[in-house]
Amino acid sequence: MTGPGASRPAALPEHRPPLRILAVSAQWQGANDYALVRALRRAGHSVRAIAEAEFLPAWRAPALRALRRALRPRLVREFNAALMAEAEALRPEMLFVFKGPMVAARTLERLRAKGVICIQFFPDVSVFTHGPELPRALPCYDWVFTTKSFGLSDMAERLGIRDASFLPHAFDPETHAPADLTEADRARHACDVSFIGDRSPEKQRLLAALAAACPDLDLRIWGPDRWRRAPPALRRTWQGDRVTVREYAKAIGLSKVNLGLLTERQPGASSGDVMTARSFEIPAAGGFMLHQRTREATAFFEEGREAAFFDGPDELVHEVRRYLAEPEARLAIAAAGRRRVIADGHSADDRAHAIVARYRDLRARRKPCAPWT
Repeated sequence: MTGPGASRPAALPEHRPPLRILAVSAQWQGANDYALVRALRRAGHSVRAIAEAEFLPAWRAPALRALRRALRPRLVREFNAALMAEAEALRPEMLFVFKGPMVAARTLERLRAKGVICIQFFPDVSVFTHGPELPRALPCYDWVFTTKSFGLSDMAERLGIRDASFLPHAFDPETHAPADLTEADRARHACDVSFIGDRSPEKQRLLAALAAACPDLDLRIWGPDRWRRAPPALRRTWQGDRVTVREYAKAIGLSKVNLGLLTERQPGASSGDVMTARSFEIPAAGGFMLHQRTREATAFFEEGREAAFFDGPDELVHEVRRYLAEPEARLAIAAAGRRRVIADGHSADDRAHAIVARYRDLRARRKPCAPWT
């Protein structure tokens, strides 16, 4: 996919008026969905965002989490009522939903009856691991974008969805760019190898093998609290999850080797992950990336020139040792990887341009519906 570079947000043609867009999205810098919301705003559109997290208490205690699960149907109803109230106030032309596990099928039907084009951007491996509302709602969208190439056949076979296309992850040009670094940053983030992301059995297996083979390695993990349940050798490397906003780019820039580890197959999916948001964010931030080898990843980046790749724990250990000993090669590959994601158009602005283009196409083919009253 080609498009404008990260420094040139996609501009609206003069004959195309800006849109009113209601978005279901997080509202903190560093969130992939909020990067797309800000890109749509940079392109001149009027975007109102509503976050599902505002309707889900962030409780961590087991008893309170159980209570949250029991309350979920009520919280879902409250969220959808709030979403419709926002729509009544804004009268959007597009509803843009990033994942949206709380968006109900009935809400989408009501909005579409008002002429709203409803577009879903689904970034995960399986649509069946986020609660019951999402699989029921997905067929009600006018279009579904998936960041997983295998997601198209999965949705077609399991849910009968045909109005869908593959749209890769993206980097946020405001967040994922080389950062100015201070001595305090170096003291906090500098390390040999890092992984930034959630815990899963396969990721834990690979990191444990690396830690065992290289006991003197300065390995650091940033991610959510689930890493507290990792084996002691990995738990000691866990730094918490406070590398959001520009701290994320700093951590990438100060890690000699940034690991691109993938999530394994999930219920309802035909494959494990083949690319993630980190696949574009690490090179965009100027980091050297050592990524699990997949056919898709090696199609985006030339191996040994724009990224490095590995299969399994033995090659992971070998490649880490190799590139820690070759700093000039690391820097050259990191620079080439950044040039690649910019030249090929993998910024949030490029994705926003593609989303709006799809909206324009759907609008041109859509029959007029009842207006807002």
